[in-house]
Parts: sequence; structure tokens; C-alpha cells
Amino acid sequence: MQILEAYCEELGEVVDIYAAQRAYFAQPAGRRRRFTFRCSDPACRVARNPLVSGVGYDKLAEEGEKFRQIHFRAPPDHPHLESCVWVRDEARREADTEAGGTRRERAKATNVIDVFAPRHADQPVAPAAADQGGAMMALAPADGPPRARTGQSRTGLLEKFIDCWAQFEGEALKEQVVTIEGERLSYRQAVTQVRFIAPSTNGRRIVYGGARISLWPADRPKRVYLNFLDECEQFDEHEGSRKLTLDLPLARIEAYPGGGLLQSRLTEGRSGKNYVRVFAWGRIVDNGAKPGWRLELESLDNLVVKVIARAGA
Repeated sequence: MQILEAYCEELGEVVDIYAAQRAYFAQPAGRRRRFTFRCSDPACRVARNPLVSGVGYDKLAEEGEKFRQIHFRAPPDHPHLESCVWVRDEARREADTEAGGTRRERAKATNVIDVFAPRHADQPVAPAAADQGGAMMALAPADGPPRARTGQSRTGLLEKFIDCWAQFEGEALKEQVVTIEGERLSYRQAVTQVRFIAPSTNGRRIVYGGARISLWPADRPKRVYLNFLDECEQFDEHEGSRKLTLDLPLARIEAYPGGGLLQSRLTEGRSGKNYVRVFAWGRIVDNGAKPGWRLELESLDNLVVKVIARAGA
């Protein structure tokens, strides 16, 4: 049974799995504890209080390029009420599948992303949450609560889309479509390697590639640089270079609700036992007086840093 949100006992509210992930990594390193989840349906929780499992939300490194989709799962030995929203939803999904439902019906049932709505500003940590510290800093849902299921699955969180995109390959990437700021694109078109992004599609595609992470200054860092391994081959040189860099003040990351998760991934990515794949929705601009190009982000929700374990590490 697919469950898209659950009640978290420690946080005291219903969250989606991405909000749970942020809250987990907002806890101090070395003192992080997994959460206890229950059914999000209030009536089901009162009657049976079934346990719900959170899968993968506490992991930093991916095992390969096919990124896992973190999710909630309903253990079979913790039954829900027949009237529970998730039991009814599962019954509808099975009926659609048996009837050979339309692509939109299947997307609704499986939560495949049809619309990615990039955010245009960072979401600040709520003052009350910041005062309490720890996991409370990440209580704001990473994406809107999915209580009202419609024919489309929409997200403003790039990572949620990328986790979905990574499950497709080959011809399926051409067949599955997503709408981004009014433009309808296949999954293959929507996500483009740095070396293939062109000036004509700059700011209209999700760019990705391997990257190296560096801090500046080394003794008391104030900035982090994500230096892409590939160059902007379709762009002219700027000051003799086509290299692409993402430059982020650490203060911006610290003020971001998902900052604990992002900082943990950056630390893990610099450990030497992993490599890093970066996805971003932004605009490529010249790097001022410095050689090369710079990627500007309006919101850190439009950035995904995936840490991938090296084989044999």
C-alpha cells in the first residue's frame, strides 16, 4: 500500500517523506534518531494507530545512479481501517490497473510527477521553529500535503522530481512528460547534461553533471563551490573558459529549512569514498571578472546534490 504522508510522533504532525528527511538531518550530527510514524488518517490512527515505516529518509549516500525513492510503507502486520484514506486509495489504484487505466490515472496512482513548479525564493525557517532548534527547524513540508489527489502530481521540490525521473530509462524517458513553467517536455528533454545545455535553452532545463566540492577559505569557510566536471560546450568562452561553477554562501545554506540535509551531503561528498552528481534549475550567467560561467539559483529547493558511493568503497 502506497502512503504519501504519515503522522510523526516526535514532530507531532503529519509530514511527507521529504519533510521527514529534512527534519531528521536537522538533528545534531551524532545524535540523530529515526522517527516513529503512524497513519496520517485521524480516524484510522484513533482506532488502530497502525505503525508506518519510513524507508531511506535517513541515508546520505546512494548505492548507484538509479536513485532510490524515499517513501513510507505500511507493514502488513499493522492493519489499517477499511475506511482509511490509504486503503481506499489503494483499492482505486488496483481498479485502475485492472481496467487498463489511462496514463493520467496511472500517474495519479503511482505519484509520477507531471508538473515541476520551480520556486523563485528560498523558504526561510519559521522563527518559532528556529528558536526550538533541532528537528523542529525542518517542519515545513518539503512539498504541499498530498491529501487532495488529482489527475496530476505536482511538486516544487526538485529532488522529488529527480527521484521520479531516475526511475525511467530508454524510451520511457521520451514517453513520460512533465510541464515546467508552461513548457511541456519529455523527461529526456527536461533534464540535460551541462555539456549539452545551449544558450537557447538556458534557464529552461534542469542541468546536471558530476561535480567537485570545495570550501573557501579553507580555515574558516564562508562559501562552498560546486565545480562541474563538464564544461558548457555549447557556450562561448568567457574570459578564456567554459567551466561552470555554483557558488553558495554557507550562511544561505544555514538559513534554509533543508540546510542540515544539504550540509550533511556536502560533507559526505567530500569524504573521498563517494562521488557527487548535481542537478539544478537555474540560469547560467558569466562569472564576472573570473573565467568561466556561474549557475544562479533563485531557491535552494531547485538544487539536488546526490552523493553516490564508489564501487568497492
